Amino acid sequence: MSLRLGVHGIELRHLRYFVVVAEEENFHRAADRLHISQSPLSRQMRDLQTELGVELLEPFGRGVRLTPAGRAFATKANVILDSVDAAVEEVRLIGSGKVGTIPVGFETGTAYFGTLGSIMVALRRLHPRITVRLTPMSSAEQWEALRRGEISFGYGNYPPPDLSLNHIVVSRNPLGVVLHRNHPLASRPHFKTENLRGEPILMQPRSLYPRLHDDIIAAVRRRGVDLNVVAEVTDLEALLTLVATGDAASFMPENQVRVLLLGEAVWRPVVDLDIELTEVAMWRPEDDDATLLRPLLDIVRAWPIDLDGAAPGD
Repeated sequence: MSLRLGVHGIELRHLRYFVVVAEEENFHRAADRLHISQSPLSRQMRDLQTELGVELLEPFGRGVRLTPAGRAFATKANVILDSVDAAVEEVRLIGSGKVGTIPVGFETGTAYFGTLGSIMVALRRLHPRITVRLTPMSSAEQWEALRRGEISFGYGNYPPPDLSLNHIVVSRNPLGVVLHRNHPLASRPHFKTENLRGEPILMQPRSLYPRLHDDIIAAVRRRGVDLNVVAEVTDLEALLTLVATGDAASFMPENQVRVLLLGEAVWRPVVDLDIELTEVAMWRPEDDDATLLRPLLDIVRAWPIDLDGAAPGD
């Protein structure tokens, strides 16, 4: 590599040659190590000292040794060469998609209860130099952010409504009901929507998950049931506490139950509710082969994956 440094006519090869001469303390051995003839190596060292206006090397026995100025310059030269080598390696890794930051949009529930956290762990395990910048947003907000190029990858509960974005359904989780373990319905392995008629129900506000809220209301009404919603509770822990005390039941996907410590509450499937809470990975079609995004796409396409036999960078 030939690179001029500052206002001087010093090039990287001067530094590399000088460092080898300084280590070998002999022009012949240094030339052999550098795979060049001794004569051009000696000329390069003379040019370097002329350019600097100071003696870096002095004769010593059958070889040479560093002057005080040479020792100082050798230290600085090694720092410069290490920095250049690191920069070159980083650029090559970025070009190969092994280093960089991916802007990611996500629905909060997919991070707390879904597989997004595990996917991020897999990415960090397999590609430790790739980082992500996570921004919470609804699925609809992610669709627009992807189209505008504000994020490169989205992870939400609903697929995009058209073909302008690519997507994969990573997981499907049936929606059921969580209720106190002594509730009469809890003794059944499952039940129907009709069995919820008149039962006090807790729900989170529609503003948090508008589409899921509307899907639940529409699904039970198709079965001829109007829910007896006694309260809307924003905080999930508070909602579960009320369920665990036996005050009411609530809707919840199965994967959340596996994560949460329910205490006195149990989860039961509602066989005719026909609602699944999906987890959907989304990206722009033009990014299908993007070098930085491809490792993340490979993970979600192959999910679930076995990390035990994988090595970083595979």
